[in-house]
Amino acid sequence: MSRVASVAVRKEVKAKSDTPYTRFQTTLQEVFDHLKAPIEWRKIFAEPQHIHHATLQVKGKELSAYRVQFNNARGPYKGGIRYHPLADLEETKALAALMAIKTAVVNIPFGGAKGGVQFDPKEYSEAELEEVSRAYARAFKDVLGPYADCPAPDVNTNAVVMGWMRDEYEKLTKGYWPGVVTGKPMVYGGIVGRDTATARGGFFLLEEILERGAIDPTEMRVAIQGFGNAGAAMAKFLHERGYIIVAVSDSHGGIYSPDGLDPLRIIKYKKKTGRVHGEYCQGSVCDLDRLRMDNVKIMKNEEVLTCDCDILIPAALDNVITEKNASAIKAKFIVELANGPMSPEADRTLHQRGVRILPDVLANAGGVTVSYFEWTQGRSGEQWTAERVDLELKRIMLDAYKEVRREARREGMSYRHAAFSVGIKRMVETMRARGWLNGKD
Repeated sequence: MSRVASVAVRKEVKAKSDTPYTRFQTTLQEVFDHLKAPIEWRKIFAEPQHIHHATLQVKGKELSAYRVQFNNARGPYKGGIRYHPLADLEETKALAALMAIKTAVVNIPFGGAKGGVQFDPKEYSEAELEEVSRAYARAFKDVLGPYADCPAPDVNTNAVVMGWMRDEYEKLTKGYWPGVVTGKPMVYGGIVGRDTATARGGFFLLEEILERGAIDPTEMRVAIQGFGNAGAAMAKFLHERGYIIVAVSDSHGGIYSPDGLDPLRIIKYKKKTGRVHGEYCQGSVCDLDRLRMDNVKIMKNEEVLTCDCDILIPAALDNVITEKNASAIKAKFIVELANGPMSPEADRTLHQRGVRILPDVLANAGGVTVSYFEWTQGRSGEQWTAERVDLELKRIMLDAYKEVRREARREGMSYRHAAFSVGIKRMVETMRARGWLNGKD
């Protein structure tokens, strides 16, 4: 396929529909064009290997559930399960594809998959969420397994959900399978550090980049969009290191202070009130005197992306940085803890401006890396220590960063394209070894 033809195809696809999966394919095709990839590569990565769909009957409602298995050349399918109203097929396909790239980038023996149930978990009781989780395990029992496909937590799921799923799977199969899911409770086969692994991995990479540039972290102002598990953990790591957290947000809004915010206080009030500005506001009524005294400004969630900062960390949902707001972003560094937070157009704009972007398939790979440790722990029966987890996570993340950095320099690519290139080449190499591809391209 010529470059002109492939560009025309991308434009036609985008004109038809702008979805998470078409955005993934846009980036993928750009990398293929740069690498002059053969048509065989393009075909094999065009669609997932398997798409599984089920309808779960819970609370008198029918919930659409998915398990998308993108590629398992390098090992069992691996990827989280999210509970969210937007967890439709297109999003799940994109997340599965990104996971396949991600596991290859950090060079762990997994493929890529993703799961989702399309509903709002906030409208369900704990008992009903358990019913959803067990129904999911029953629906996809035949395609899951420690050596076939291993789910993990994602948006709105956690260790408790994974515990329910593992228990249901073991009841159905009448066996003991600690590796069937990861991100489990510690008392039920979990591993220390899994809850903060996504943030920890991104933190290691940011520290490496600043050290290479001889930049003092205590002079760096950070904005974090999304104050869930990953965003809050990252804020704590950065605060402890001396970074200045100037802005944070959640789905209800955000707060900004040029003097810096204390993430521990924010976490405390978020737990109490359910929102990051809970210390200052009750609903829509805010304490203006207290805001002035602390030099804090209330802002909208999306405004955090374009606030005055040096480092921006999108840690919420996808496609929040687009061609509409990319030109307004002031950050010099972007660390993507969320999956797919940036559109291809925004990525090009920011890269051309010289913004250093640590893409999701590299920056948030700490979670799946520690999931790999948990899976290994489950196979061996050996309990890993916190020190071992941290040491091995740092080694793997920095090795991956150095390989992506080398690829970017060799190929004249952005870090995102270089990460995709590293992942694709590793997957293709394995597919050749398995006889899935021709020896010659």
